[in-house]
Amino acid sequence: MHEFQGDLLIGGARLKQIHGELADEQPPQGESHEWTLAGQLHLTSEQSGQIEVHRPYRLVLSDGRAGQVVFLRIDCDGQPNQMLANFQPTAAAHH
Repeated sequence: MHEFQGDLLIGGARLKQIHGELADEQPPQGESHEWTLAGQLHLTSEQSGQIEVHRPYRLVLSDGRAGQVVFLRIDCDGQPNQMLANFQPTAAAHH
């Protein structure tokens, strides 16, 4: 897994300077500019309350790569106020 920093776009809002690990990353295919990203985010309980499972979001990495992701589950990270959110590419990213 590779660590990353970036922003998560939530409609008109943005979670800034979030961090996590990428389990998989595939460059854009064809004329698409969308990266295929999968992994996990480390969030506070407050941040995780702004995320809905199975809803698409845009993840923008600090190096400029970006892709649509959907969260599969959000679990306690084993520390107070820390959550772990697992994500995968949206189905649209595979077409």
